[in-house]
Amino acid sequence: MLKKDKVHAERLAKLAASANARGAAPLPPGMGGAAAAPAPSAAPAEVVKFRAIEGFKSDEVDFEKGATVFVVGEPDASGMVQAVAGGKAGKIPMDKLRKITHELLEEERKQREKEIAEARQAEEDSLREEMEKMKLEGPSKGSGAAASAAAEKTPEQLAYEAELEKKFEEEASRSALLEEEEKLKAEAARIEAMLAALDEED
Repeated sequence: MLKKDKVHAERLAKLAASANARGAAPLPPGMGGAAAAPAPSAAPAEVVKFRAIEGFKSDEVDFEKGATVFVVGEPDASGMVQAVAGGKAGKIPMDKLRKITHELLEEERKQREKEIAEARQAEEDSLREEMEKMKLEGPSKGSGAAASAAAEKTPEQLAYEAELEKKFEEEASRSALLEEEEKLKAEAARIEAMLAALDEED
């Protein structure tokens, strides 16, 4: 979709340049007069890739925060600019966009890593709470009134809790490593694709 959007934006830039050139063309010569030299073709407006920092919706185009938007030329006096997003073209507010640079991509990478770490920590905390709950509901649940009234844990309870703790550590470590590996691979592929797109644009 991004490649199609870029091609769409470049086509709009060429059409606009052609229209401007036609508008600036000289009037036809008079009877018997020599033809005037044609006006030089205007260069197409630059197409630049931006990131949407806010969502936007109009009759022409709509996109969500984080979308990639291809901007054609410069904004007008009202701050609106011609752009392509999601296969649609239209005027959008320039203040809802931020140019995609290597610095921006690095910021996004760090933010994504932070989100992954927070999600992993939340999952581990949830698993730990579940394990603690299982400890409380484990052997003591069916050990009778005498065991329930005991002030100290029995060897069976201690062994059971140790086994649960070991399983928790192994499962948490394995899940975290696998999840982190998969997400980092996906993130690396996304960043690589964006950098490649930037190189093409340059």
